[in-house]
Amino acid sequence: MKKITFLIVLVIIGLCSNAQSQNDTLTNSKIITLTKIGLPAETIITKIKTSITSFDVSVNALVELQKNGVNADVINEMMKVNGGTNVSVAKETNNNNNNPNVMHKQGIYYYNPNDPANTLTRVDASVTTSEVTGGGTYNGAPTNSTTMAELAGGNSKMQLNDKSPVFYFYFGNNSTGDSWFTASATSPKEFILIKLHERNKYRWVETASTIVVLTSVTTKTGIPERDKINFDYTQVSEGIYKVTFKQPLDKGEYSFMYANQTPSKSSNVNLFDFGISIE
Repeated sequence: MKKITFLIVLVIIGLCSNAQSQNDTLTNSKIITLTKIGLPAETIITKIKTSITSFDVSVNALVELQKNGVNADVINEMMKVNGGTNVSVAKETNNNNNNPNVMHKQGIYYYNPNDPANTLTRVDASVTTSEVTGGGTYNGAPTNSTTMAELAGGNSKMQLNDKSPVFYFYFGNNSTGDSWFTASATSPKEFILIKLHERNKYRWVETASTIVVLTSVTTKTGIPERDKINFDYTQVSEGIYKVTFKQPLDKGEYSFMYANQTPSKSSNVNLFDFGISIE
């Protein structure tokens, strides 16, 4: 019994001494661990209230917590915290507003360590404004055609003086109502980066094409591979990913897009656009 008590004390000391560390972000698995070593529910709840948290409170996750014996009061506290009641803890710890390695409001952020005042800048979403089709028919016969989704404005509002930008993706709970996360995206793997075409005061991306060879007609939908830019990503911690590029980006306009959505006349989508302003 003394040995068990001693181990519990060591765990509490270890957790408290690292409470302000990014590695001490409380997750579902850590709550289960604390439960299984016998910590009282009151102690776990206190820990939740004084820590940075990143909980999954989906139905399946709640079932898993219950199966592992997590106290109902602890689960209720996890749900309250996940709704945003302890956001102040994260904001007050380790200058978290500029710390990319702790959870932020879900979204895509540009990381600039050379700007202490705005180290992390959220990439705003732009919505495709229209869809246009070029080509069609000639003397009643089909010809090659291209369908394009357009974004208003010749340039993104976010212009980067950085050919090798670093981005952070944050996948948290959806209580903030950001509609682009309702598709249940959980990692950058589910996104593509597009090199946008530029024309007058518009930017556009090809979404479909029709190629006619004699009597053969081939139609392709989706973003062409030639317009996609490869990127790398690494997981920093639960729900946090760092995105980098092996090759510098050329000057021009770009956009991240959720890969399972394609702009169309009936379904415009959010494009998280930015520009590279240097040669």
